[in-house]
Amino acid sequence: IFFSFTFFNFSVVPNPVLHGSEQLYFLTICRKMSNNAERFLLRAPPFNAKLLSNQKSLPTHHKEDTAMSKEPTTNSQGLSEECHAMISRISHEVRNPVAVIHSFHQLLLLAHPELSNDLYFQKIQENMAFLNSLLDELSCYNHSYRAVRAYVNPYLLLQNLCADTGVLLEKQQVSIELVKESAIPRFALDTTQFRQLFLNLIRNAAEAMPSGGTIKISLCFDGDFLTIRVQDTGCGIPAEDLPTLFDLFVTHKKNGTGLGLAICKEIVTAHDGTISVSSVPGEGSTFTVVFPFS
Repeated sequence: IFFSFTFFNFSVVPNPVLHGSEQLYFLTICRKMSNNAERFLLRAPPFNAKLLSNQKSLPTHHKEDTAMSKEPTTNSQGLSEECHAMISRISHEVRNPVAVIHSFHQLLLLAHPELSNDLYFQKIQENMAFLNSLLDELSCYNHSYRAVRAYVNPYLLLQNLCADTGVLLEKQQVSIELVKESAIPRFALDTTQFRQLFLNLIRNAAEAMPSGGTIKISLCFDGDFLTIRVQDTGCGIPAEDLPTLFDLFVTHKKNGTGLGLAICKEIVTAHDGTISVSSVPGEGSTFTVVFPFS
């Protein structure tokens, strides 16, 4: 697997090793140099390649096997703890040269301010911003399967979020409405993840309305479940895109990363909830998040 960037090339090479009857792999991560030589960066911990597949669940073992071995802890995408550690190390190693490039980029601009009007320089700037955004989202995804909860009022959290985003949305001619359809009790939530979840959904809704429109967020509690809907009046989502909308690294946007809605799904799953979407092309979309009361 090769990760190609504007200035550097990283190669990730799986090296097989037999552990008992199990086939494991070490990932050797190198950077290609100008003379085609490879500079060794790190070797990630061994992992089972099956855990990186897109299977929704891992194979079950016979009863007699469960007493002898323990399944690795996985999140909703079937990734184990060791795979999350591997993602962290890879993103960390990629972020280091990116930070160096960004620093020299800023120094170059200070020394030659006329470059700010150069098309190629602007393209470098845009792609550096995208790369940093991608690394941030990858880091966010990697930590979204764990929730550190505290009892808070979700309506008040959304009220603050709407106030924060409302000012920016006004410039895009997008209005945001928050409607409380019943009394809302305090819930055990990770406040940072909760904010990230609905910030992503609000951003997606705004992007679906480039000519302006309305985002409506409604909350309803029936005694057992809290249902929060984020509805927009945008372009809608084609029916063929709906089944893969929450899949990791699958994007239907021109400049998307395929991480935003995957992060949303991980956060909701970490809170034992569900997320779904309904959409009518040309009329808009509604994302529905349901949290159990516990």
